[in-house]
Amino acid sequence: MNAKPLLSSAVLLSLWLAAPSAAAAEKNGWVHSQGSRAEIELDVLSKSADWSMADVDAEVSTFGLTFALVGQLKWHGRIHLDAELPLAYGSVSASFRSTRLGVDESGGAGSLLFGNPTLGAHYARDLSRKLAVFVGGSLSIPVLSAPNADARATLQATLPSRAYFDMYRLIPQHLPLRVRGGVEAEVATRLVYRADAAVMLALPTSGGDAELVLEQSNELELRTRGAFGGGVRLQTALTLTQEDLAQLALEPFATYAPAKSAFYGRAGLLVALDPPLGFGLAEDKIATLRLAVGHRF
Repeated sequence: MNAKPLLSSAVLLSLWLAAPSAAAAEKNGWVHSQGSRAEIELDVLSKSADWSMADVDAEVSTFGLTFALVGQLKWHGRIHLDAELPLAYGSVSASFRSTRLGVDESGGAGSLLFGNPTLGAHYARDLSRKLAVFVGGSLSIPVLSAPNADARATLQATLPSRAYFDMYRLIPQHLPLRVRGGVEAEVATRLVYRADAAVMLALPTSGGDAELVLEQSNELELRTRGAFGGGVRLQTALTLTQEDLAQLALEPFATYAPAKSAFYGRAGLLVALDPPLGFGLAEDKIATLRLAVGHRF
C-alpha cells in the first residue's frame, strides 16, 4: 500500500488545524456549507450473527472502521472547493463446528485500503440572515478496481456502515458522479434545520451495471448557550438499480462547538430502521458509531 497519499493529506490537515481562527468562524457557525474547514470523520461498525441446528453451530462476525479526511475551502466569492480522502479497514471472520461431523473450522479475511478520492465544488450563499442554500457536484477517482478476497471482505464490512449513504467513497469498479444541494435555516433561537438531497450516478469501469442512488436527509440541531448541543438526523437512500429501493436510518447525535473556538466535534449513532439493514439494534444489523472533529478557518 502506498502511504504517500495518506502522509501528504495528514501534513495538509495539520497545517489547516494549525491555522489561526478567523473572525468569520464565529459568524453563522451553524451554516456548514460556507467558509473553510478541515474535518476528520470516523465510522465504527461491528456486528455478528450465529446459527445453531442440532449439533451444528456457525458464526459470522464483521468489523469495519472507516476514516476520512474532508476539506472545504472558500475559493472565490461564493464558490467553495471540496475534497475527501477515505480510508477503510474491515474484517470478516466465520466459524463452523459440528461434533457429529467432526468439524471445527474457522477463517477470516480483511485488509486496509484506500477509498475513492473525491474532488468537487459547490456554490453557497445566504438568502437571508436565517436561511442559506447551496448546490454543487463532485467526481470520485475510481481506485478500487479488481478487489481481491481481502479487499472484498473490507468492503463487505464497511460499505453498509452509513446505511447506503456516501457510497461513492468506497464503491468498487465504478466512476461515481454526484450532484447535491440543500438548505440550512435557523428556524428558532438556537434551533437549526438542515435538509439536503444528492444524486449519485456510478458508471462501471470494468463491466457490470451502473448504479443510481438518490439520497435525502433532514436534520434538527439544538445549539445551547454553552459548548454542547445535540439533535437528530433522518436519512433515506433510494437505490434505484436494486430491488429493495429504500433504506431509512436515524441518527441521534451530540455536538461540541465552543463559541470562542474554531474547533468543533460531533458524535452520533446511526441506526438503520428497516430491512435490509435494520432494525439496527438487532443481531447482524447496522448501528454505526459516527465521530467527527474539525476546525474552521
